[in-house]
Amino acid sequence: MKINISKILRCEGIKESFDIIDNNQYELVFNNQSFKTLPPLSVRGYAVNYEGKIEVEYEASAKVEIQCSRCIENYVADVSASSIHTFVKEGFQTDEDQQIYISNEIDLTDIVLSEIAAELPMKPLCTTDCKGLCPDCGTNNNQRSCGCKTEEIDSRLQVLQKLLQDKQGGV
Repeated sequence: MKINISKILRCEGIKESFDIIDNNQYELVFNNQSFKTLPPLSVRGYAVNYEGKIEVEYEASAKVEIQCSRCIENYVADVSASSIHTFVKEGFQTDEDQQIYISNEIDLTDIVLSEIAAELPMKPLCTTDCKGLCPDCGTNNNQRSCGCKTEEIDSRLQVLQKLLQDKQGGV
């Protein structure tokens, strides 16, 4: 996802738009989980030359294959991100928040993928009402009911239930 900035380097104040369609598949790692982008990944924006710096503003959108945290089935989510970055030529002094460009191109690949990864949900769900897996047999409760007997116990009272079981067991 490279943008050619040779035209805007010629004169300060020049603004040039770009529209990138990337048909590559990328693997993202976020929150100890692996995700895949599905082609195409779209990046639209503009670059402006000012004071020897190049400011790039863009919006990116992608379809990402994610594993649901409840039922562990894969699903596809639409993810979008937008950002503004400032680039300076290699060899010039940079601030913390500035990126470096080499030659007449700026490579946005890592930046865009990082922004997309940051927009991924912390706890991905295929649907808001996902029923998850049966804790006893592992059946996906979204697809069929397993018939296992499950009693929901308030986690604060589990210690008391253990005491009752120990007394009934003859301990």
